[in-house]
Amino acid sequence: MLRRRMLRSPAQLAAIWITSLLVGIGVFWLTCLVEPASRATLNFGTEYAQMAVDPFALLGKFPHRLLAPLIAHELGLGGDRYWLFAHGCTVLLIAMIFAAAMLLGARWWQALLLTTAIAFTGTVQLYKGHVGYPDPITWLLMTATIVARRHPRTFWTLQFLNVMHHEQILFFWPWLLWWRHREDWRQGKAWLPDAFGAAVVLGIYVLWRSHVGAHAAQQMLTLEHYESLKYFPVGTLGLTALNLLSTFIWFGALPVLVAWHAFVDGWKREGWGILLFLVSLHAVFGVAHDVYRFSCFLFVPVLFAGLRLCRERYGAWLLAGLTLVSVFLIRWQAPVFERIGTAVLVEMTPNGPAVRSEPVMSIVPEVIPANAGTFLAYGLVLVATILVGWLWARASRHQQERPTSTGIS
Repeated sequence: MLRRRMLRSPAQLAAIWITSLLVGIGVFWLTCLVEPASRATLNFGTEYAQMAVDPFALLGKFPHRLLAPLIAHELGLGGDRYWLFAHGCTVLLIAMIFAAAMLLGARWWQALLLTTAIAFTGTVQLYKGHVGYPDPITWLLMTATIVARRHPRTFWTLQFLNVMHHEQILFFWPWLLWWRHREDWRQGKAWLPDAFGAAVVLGIYVLWRSHVGAHAAQQMLTLEHYESLKYFPVGTLGLTALNLLSTFIWFGALPVLVAWHAFVDGWKREGWGILLFLVSLHAVFGVAHDVYRFSCFLFVPVLFAGLRLCRERYGAWLLAGLTLVSVFLIRWQAPVFERIGTAVLVEMTPNGPAVRSEPVMSIVPEVIPANAGTFLAYGLVLVATILVGWLWARASRHQQERPTSTGIS
């Protein structure tokens, strides 16, 4: 069985963190055998690399996203060396996932298996090419926050750092608060530290954004910018459809594990939390369109589902099998990612291909009809995933009811 979470001595915690760092390095190297890591920053990554040369110069499209450029600058990894910082953060993300699995009750080999499974998904592999993008740091801090659920000061300190890194974490505050208070949400006093913490974090963040807005000449990602997008509802619906494809493209067979987890202990215990997480994720599509990136937030439900699976008889073997199948499926689906992505960005005109002026708004009326077979196929895969997860959960419950049923020790 997964061990009960317990208080650990400083020596035990030090051993976990040192081991986690070694796992981060080793698993990152292992994933590079499938997807080599680039040494060139890309698009947003290049912006961050330039910001890291002088973080307080408030240059670039999003000078308010201070944390990563500031740390990279202090480490001497700005400019042309930012790729080292970016991949180093991915190593730390892998290490944090391993540590989180250990601290949430997994044995070391279960944690290693689960970490490896996640590392071969888009959560890590996408950023071998999208070097310098902010998401690995967002997820690193988010995973640390998950571990710190019972420590409000640490919880909100991590949220402050995450908000100062990228505001996308705000969409997941409802889920993070659900996770923090899933046992004591009826107790009013338990929420007082969160009311104070949220007020302080948001207050400082608003002051910082006001300062940046008054002094940054090139800032583009302002509140006015997001208000002008008007993605909802048609654009958001199209992005949701793309997210369906992206989920399976970047996670292979692992979504069935999430579906199983939603049902195995009863919908009320885990299903509502998973649904809240997915609602938080899809809310992002009201103002942002990088679906292939945001889909990779799914690593969080995969992490919890994997921890739960390791409590089942032969659960680790099942997780290993799902991981191997997923590695194959992710590679196999790469052409779909390229084809649909190109269809969203490029349209055919009488004069040949041209970049779409409004790619998001074209998904529902143009891209989906032109690729109806692909979207229908993935819709059927989603239905099958939920059905298989439900049937698997039903079989697991029946197995637990048998007197001879035991878990892995």
